[in-house]
Amino acid sequence: MPKPKASEIRKMSKEEREKLLYELRFELMRLRGLLSSGSPVENPSRIRELKRAIARILTIQREEELRQKKGA
Repeated sequence: MPKPKASEIRKMSKEEREKLLYELRFELMRLRGLLSSGSPVENPSRIRELKRAIARILTIQREEELRQKKGA
């Protein structure tokens, strides 16, 4: 799964974003499990990409929450 860009994330609906967030967190959990069990990870930099993508989604969600509060 390629890393999502902020512009792509902003175009998604809330449900799509939640689904993507769940998938990314699940993959991160799987990779961390492999690392902790001592198994070699195919692409160690993928962990960093996942963490950044998760943070990007959470940041955009928070921006939208604040924008809604300000508009209300």
